[in-house]
Amino acid sequence: MISLEYPMRLFLLLATLVFVVSPLEAQKRAKRDPYKISQEELAEYGEASMAEVIPRARPNFLTFNSAGGAGFGTEQAIGGVMPTIVVFVGTQQQGDSSVLRFYKAADLKEVRYFKPGNSLSPLTAGNAYVIQLVMRDRKDP
Repeated sequence: MISLEYPMRLFLLLATLVFVVSPLEAQKRAKRDPYKISQEELAEYGEASMAEVIPRARPNFLTFNSAGGAGFGTEQAIGGVMPTIVVFVGTQQQGDSSVLRFYKAADLKEVRYFKPGNSLSPLTAGNAYVIQLVMRDRKDP
């Protein structure tokens, strides 16, 4: 008669090994900056337009927090004005998020996202959220 002790020990050993190794695998994955899409990440999308890339790569770029709001998924300024998204290419303002369809992921070096009042933002757009597209240099591969 076969003892159940050996299979049980083998199972416990394998379960412990999986339990120990899985956090190590999770740590190896690159942590993605919630406020920036890097060139390496943009390369995954190839010739896709930024209007397609941003909702997949960083859906938070196109949504507003409800922090302190009425809980309906939007933020309002004190004056009751709804926030907007303003797109910049470099330091030149291009318009609202509809212009994202004209830019391809392959043409960009990175994409940055700034919330209203962010003191680190080199761009000012009042109460607007800013999406800044940084174009690749012509000599970049």
